[in-house]
Amino acid sequence: MATLRRLFLLSILFSVLFVPFASPTPVLFEFSGRVRVGDLNATAPTVLNLSAGRWPVELSVRNVTIIFNLSVGDAPLVVEVNGSLLNESLGGFSTATVFLGGREVPTPESEKSPCMSAPNWTSGEGETSAMGPSKPVPMETVLFASCRVRDYLLLPSGLPVVAEYAGVKKYCLVTISADGGGWSSYGGCSREYIENAVTPVPGRITSKPANATVYVNGFHLFGEWFTPMRLYLPFTSELSSYNVSLGANGYPFVSGVVVSAGRNVTLYADLSALLRAVSVHPEAGTLKVSTTPPNASLVIFAGNRKVFSGRSPLRLVLPAGAYTVSASLAGYGGVVKNVTVPANGSVSLNLTLSPLPAELNVATVPLGAEVRVGNRTCTSPCSLNLTAGVYNVSASLRGYLPNSTLVPLSPGTSRNVSLNLVKMPVLVVATSPAGATVEVDGRECVTPCNLSIMPGNHSLTVEKEGYERTFIMVTLREGEITSVNLSLRKTSVEIPAKTPVETPTPTSRESRGEEPRALWHRWALPAALALLVFVIFAGVRRRP
Repeated sequence: MATLRRLFLLSILFSVLFVPFASPTPVLFEFSGRVRVGDLNATAPTVLNLSAGRWPVELSVRNVTIIFNLSVGDAPLVVEVNGSLLNESLGGFSTATVFLGGREVPTPESEKSPCMSAPNWTSGEGETSAMGPSKPVPMETVLFASCRVRDYLLLPSGLPVVAEYAGVKKYCLVTISADGGGWSSYGGCSREYIENAVTPVPGRITSKPANATVYVNGFHLFGEWFTPMRLYLPFTSELSSYNVSLGANGYPFVSGVVVSAGRNVTLYADLSALLRAVSVHPEAGTLKVSTTPPNASLVIFAGNRKVFSGRSPLRLVLPAGAYTVSASLAGYGGVVKNVTVPANGSVSLNLTLSPLPAELNVATVPLGAEVRVGNRTCTSPCSLNLTAGVYNVSASLRGYLPNSTLVPLSPGTSRNVSLNLVKMPVLVVATSPAGATVEVDGRECVTPCNLSIMPGNHSLTVEKEGYERTFIMVTLREGEITSVNLSLRKTSVEIPAKTPVETPTPTSRESRGEEPRALWHRWALPAALALLVFVIFAGVRRRP
């Protein structure tokens, strides 16, 4: 590659110094592949000296051929092919040709037509069909469903085909003949079995932009064949391939070959990306742009003229000069920076985009709850400006159970969150008699009283002096009031029994000394009572 560049520069020098009049212009084709310009054929990378004017060019990169017209003037040119972009922009074709100049094609608006009439494939026998294409054999196009569903089956003349759509299987066989300027067709589709019928391969055809016009073997079904669409293709040894083309006005036109792979076929063409597959520029420099975060939208201006738009990161070859680079991304603030691209050199930019704040609006039912988001608090309803991320939003209110939810916030967005709060269970306790102390979960009250407690099973202890202590279990449910009424039982008082005292047996000496005293205690009290009665009686007798 360095040798080619030296040759390129020498060609420029030679053309300037020694051939001042009508000298050819060196053009560097800087890619790996084949190049054909007019009658010239070469293997790229290569330098071709071309006279001023418009040249038809064919560039072959692997299985893709790119065709366009190259305008050559006095300034040396560099032609580059973005191989990665080419691979990403085409899929499903065994070979493909890209006409960068595009072709004029019909549009859905220009071919507005009423839906084709029944019978529908899924109801009864028969089918809705139209003539075409005609190559390599005459064919019919069967509409599986009408009204722009865009699902179709190709029926080649004389080929039995078995197709299943929407769970309905039918066998099809048509014979098509050309008669003067018209066609005639015999046969059709029914549920009656046909031996050796071929099963078609489903092919999905998509494009960017959508509604690109589709051709199969050069035929386009009026008012119907536009992307996205599905086409069932029967393959045989004689029908081993089909040519599928698609394009949109103002975009490149793609024509490719589709072969059977024994499975579903997916064809796609990014026509908008193919516009950038080939770049032609004077001897220039390279601009590299990356952003944090990546995938930002980039627009590059030369003065007031937009010269490029795309997404980061990118590497772009531009003529030497001053440019303005603008970067933007949803949820982030934009960045604009000026840069000078040097000739035969490169310059790199890294642009950092700052995230826009996200707005979080929180409401609660009922209102007035304390809202907590991270280390921020507010009273509902309220709004908070936060950086992007995932937050736990919680709300609490006296007499209600707390509630919370996880909320993801994207930069520059607004999010509304509503939290419903449910009343805490209320335990109402009454006792007979009142004034008892109730203890539950470390909390106390004196009856009659009530407590707001978390839902679940709880143990209550009820105490009052002079009454038996009571224990009960209660189950509390959120939002409910649970009442407990208790009748307390008095404490029963027990008189402790006297413990008998064992009297020791006295000795004979002790018995003699203590016996008179024992007799005195036994008879003294009765004697005193008798004397008292006698005195009282005598006094009564003496009263006149």
